[in-house]
Amino acid sequence: MLPGLTSEALRQACSREDLIRKAAAQIIKDFAEFGFEVSFSGNGEGFYEEVFKQMKVHIEHIMGEHYSQFLNFLYRIDVSEAQVSVYQKEMGDVSYEDALTELIIHREMKKVMIREYFKAQQSTDDQQHQELSE
Repeated sequence: MLPGLTSEALRQACSREDLIRKAAAQIIKDFAEFGFEVSFSGNGEGFYEEVFKQMKVHIEHIMGEHYSQFLNFLYRIDVSEAQVSVYQKEMGDVSYEDALTELIIHREMKKVMIREYFKAQQSTDDQQHQELSE
């Protein structure tokens, strides 16, 4: 069974240093593909605020000046405009850019969580296979 990808599971994942570092690396990689620099100091406690501010600046820039590139960016991140609208409604009185930035952080964390889950499954399967072979 896949790991829980609820808001609560995401909040818990955001307290794990290893997942925070991996999510930051994924964000940095995805933004770099579009020529945007995002850095992370490694301070897990300040992860959200640190990357949020940097990401939002780039999102505002690409939305305002390069809309077709913005759509490609959303596709690369695996986020749709419809998802952003739903997120914005759920979050209440926030801007589209704030909702999108938060959604991207959550999406990147989900990618990391899913990868971790499948790595653990593969490790368990390999171990079981090795035990059966002995």
